[in-house]
Amino acid sequence: MEQEKQIYYVDLNSESILPEPIDSPSFVIHATPKEADVLKAVMDDKYGADVEAFVRAHIPYLEYHHDPQNDRYDASQRVLYSLIYLLGDQAAKQHIEQMGILTDRKEDDPDEIQRFR
Repeated sequence: MEQEKQIYYVDLNSESILPEPIDSPSFVIHATPKEADVLKAVMDDKYGADVEAFVRAHIPYLEYHHDPQNDRYDASQRVLYSLIYLLGDQAAKQHIEQMGILTDRKEDDPDEIQRFR
């Protein structure tokens, strides 16, 4: 039996998924409770990746573009925004499309940006 989708309000600042509207939610999504749980698990994973990247950032001899902690954080961001895109309302989809986070890839960068990597 398929569960009915409900409206949730996603606040990325507090990494919360709320059933009631708040003053300024980041996104509005339509999800089943199970889908909301999956999204929360992805947020938790992103937080863990963020902590790892923060710790790694304090090791001066490791370069940013050659470290797996940053790659994990970047990947977790893409997964998070992909789920929000799939579950989000039209405004969420448009905002994420404008951000370009789901389409921007390192190999798509102009030459002048590639030289700095």
